[in-house]
Amino acid sequence: MSYYGSNYGGGGYGAYGGGAYPPPNSGPPPPPGYGGYGGGTAYNVNSYGGYGGGYSVGSAPPPGGQHGAYGGGYQSGAVAGFTVPAVQQCSYQGAMPQQQPMPQSVNYDSYNNMMIQQQMQMQQMFQQQAKAQRKMMRKQRRQQQQQEEEEEEEEEEEEEQSTSSGGLTDEVKAHLKNVYKTECWKRLQLSGTFDMTSGTVTALQVYPKEDPVVAFLLSEEDEDVTGQKWNAEHDSRYLRWAMKGLGTNEDAIIHVVVTRSNEQRQKLKKAFKTAYGRDLIEDINGELSGNFRGAVLGLFVPPAKYDAWSIKEAIYGAGTDERSLIEILMTRTNAQILEMRECYGNVVSPNRKVTENKIEDDIRDDTSGDFKRLLISAAQGGRSEIIDEQLENAIIEIERDGEGTGLFQVDYNKLANMDQAKRDAKKLYKAGEDKWGTDEETFIRIFATRDPYQLRATWDEYVKITQRDILNSIDRETSGNFKKALYTIVASIRCRPMFFADRLVDCMKGLGTNDDDLIRIIVSRSEIDMVQIKQCFLEKTKQTLWKWIQDDCSGDYKKLLQRIVGQN
Repeated sequence: MSYYGSNYGGGGYGAYGGGAYPPPNSGPPPPPGYGGYGGGTAYNVNSYGGYGGGYSVGSAPPPGGQHGAYGGGYQSGAVAGFTVPAVQQCSYQGAMPQQQPMPQSVNYDSYNNMMIQQQMQMQQMFQQQAKAQRKMMRKQRRQQQQQEEEEEEEEEEEEEQSTSSGGLTDEVKAHLKNVYKTECWKRLQLSGTFDMTSGTVTALQVYPKEDPVVAFLLSEEDEDVTGQKWNAEHDSRYLRWAMKGLGTNEDAIIHVVVTRSNEQRQKLKKAFKTAYGRDLIEDINGELSGNFRGAVLGLFVPPAKYDAWSIKEAIYGAGTDERSLIEILMTRTNAQILEMRECYGNVVSPNRKVTENKIEDDIRDDTSGDFKRLLISAAQGGRSEIIDEQLENAIIEIERDGEGTGLFQVDYNKLANMDQAKRDAKKLYKAGEDKWGTDEETFIRIFATRDPYQLRATWDEYVKITQRDILNSIDRETSGNFKKALYTIVASIRCRPMFFADRLVDCMKGLGTNDDDLIRIIVSRSEIDMVQIKQCFLEKTKQTLWKWIQDDCSGDYKKLLQRIVGQN
């Protein structure tokens, strides 16, 4: 494993940040100036989370206050008729008895007696006014209470008229639909479909009591950070302790990298260098070895740069790793490919500027034929995408017993243009099954340009025309790496987690382990859809991914991968 030194720290790229590091094999040569960052990213599932927060409306909240899994609360504004009256102070009307002028010849006793009488008269007057005021206030309170009760009944009647079911107003349902639609867009950018996915690695929000960083700071510096927000400086002190002096605390390193998100790791690299003037990646590279080191360093690379480095490794050197090229370029979303393209030139050539189409040049020089053209098409990141109007029309409310529930789902049939799907299915049939030889260009154009839901509809129509599944025709009409790439497009669009579960099986089955692919898949999917990949893996093999790793790997390398995927 070669290492490119400390030239690659600092800076920031996209949403990933972080300096370069040496992932598995020859180590990537990411450029300088690609360190910590802020903002969203097409790779980062943790850039969005939950549905919390308040929802302010102008009327009273619906019964129950909160609704379903969307969390948060509905903070209502002022409700007519329910304003608590301010404390009223009695103001007494009437003229104050005039004070008698001081007599010239002062008779203090008689003057005092006169003043006392006047004060007594004043107090009696105040008492009478207070009684009248209290009586008036009691009457006003009774009237106000009656008015509030009447207004409350009117509001309940109006709410019943504007509510479908479940106590949700149309306004609240519209808000929940918008929340769901926003979530759908995030899923589409992250995984290419509207299917719900989640990673096994998530960001740490606050330090739990059981976190080793808490125990370390408490014992070493008498500082209790339990319940405090995650702080990169705290983690950097813990990692410095783990690697300082003779020996290395590998468990400490494993804990930090598998319980912090990639975005947090980028901040951690910067905090470490700020605190100690040392490069965290250099220290890790010097302390660890083998596949364990490759996996740890892979976790510290921004995802777009990691993909760029993986493609570079597949192309440069002796031979070409076509399987890695297919896996990356055929399964990433448009946004992810565009981010990867942006940093690819600096990854493969950190010391000199290259053309922005460097990735296409490398593919063209290292592959050939229809396979080359399909890879170049995929590398554009220009596949058609669902537009807002399509999604808006496709989101429907889930009903129960004929009434709306305030929950929503996507009707996938409404996302596709069925006329277009029928035309494309006929074109694929004529390009393959209906002629001698195969028109590969038609397959490339349709497979590389249509959005996932349009392709699903096309493949369904294809079965009706040919009585064959599209994979059967691909197998009959194409060959070699071109066939494998078309297979990957179909498999990943139909169920991306199952595709990666199949790839993980391939990495570990039989004699030996393809550690490079195993590390790349687990690292790159850990924050996107590893939960669903594990489910598909169990369905396919009848064993957990955790168990396969236990039987196929060893040492700290095994421990790290198992911590990433999780035992359950």
